[in-house]
Amino acid sequence: MCVICFIPQGTQTLPTEIIRAMYRANPHGAGIVTPADHYKGMSLETLLRHLKKRDPSQPCLMHFRWATHGSVKKNNCHPFYDDKSDTWFMHNGILNIQPKGDMTDSETAFREILAPEIQAHGLSSDDVRYAVQGIIGGSRFAFMQGDDVKIFGQYERWLGCWFSNLRFRYYMRF
Repeated sequence: MCVICFIPQGTQTLPTEIIRAMYRANPHGAGIVTPADHYKGMSLETLLRHLKKRDPSQPCLMHFRWATHGSVKKNNCHPFYDDKSDTWFMHNGILNIQPKGDMTDSETAFREILAPEIQAHGLSSDDVRYAVQGIIGGSRFAFMQGDDVKIFGQYERWLGCWFSNLRFRYYMRF
């Protein structure tokens, strides 16, 4: 199962050992987004280079993918971006929707349902919250618009950050 990590503004970037554990547990691609930078792809080393540039005064979202829908390739890595609303999106879980073509269920939900609601009503609107509630099930979502981050679903707090799950800790060396 994928993992999303939300590092709030004012919080230091996690140690490399934790980032590597998240990637080992979810080796089908990774992504990062801050208000100043983004990356998505198959290279952990490139993601780590982007993280080294992170300004701790800005929030950060990271996603490590375990493929369930869509092939293992850069385009299916998170985050997904909607330029009309300037919104980034990440998902952890499986949605009860039919993915389009080789897209993931995550990207399909974002492009077909969530992004249009954000464009029409704004990320913080009740309409978007209702749209999220209608499709999220047991999943977790994360959105970033500028330095505004919204997370939905059950997250766990650890080391000052919010994680969609902590299963990756099995891959850590103690």
